[in-house]
Amino acid sequence: MTAFVKEEFTWDGMYLMYRGRHSKSVNMEVARPNCHPSWVGKPKPEFIARFKYGYKPYKAWINFLVKNVAVEEYIKLQEESTPVQAMRTLGYKGKC
Repeated sequence: MTAFVKEEFTWDGMYLMYRGRHSKSVNMEVARPNCHPSWVGKPKPEFIARFKYGYKPYKAWINFLVKNVAVEEYIKLQEESTPVQAMRTLGYKGKC
């Protein structure tokens, strides 16, 4: 299992993504063969959550994930349900 690294998260105002390597990551040239050359050799970003309206607690989510969860564990839970349900299952008590 791979721990989250705080510096590998990106936030664009709506989407929280994770760009770090983990055991299930694939490079961008494999995931998207026509990707821009600057992406070659880099892991495909993983979707973490979308904060569409109102309060956007992305910093609290990052801190919780870094301190408590492995990348593969979160990805598996998030694929089976929703990001909010995954965080609740993992014990997150903050606002979603």
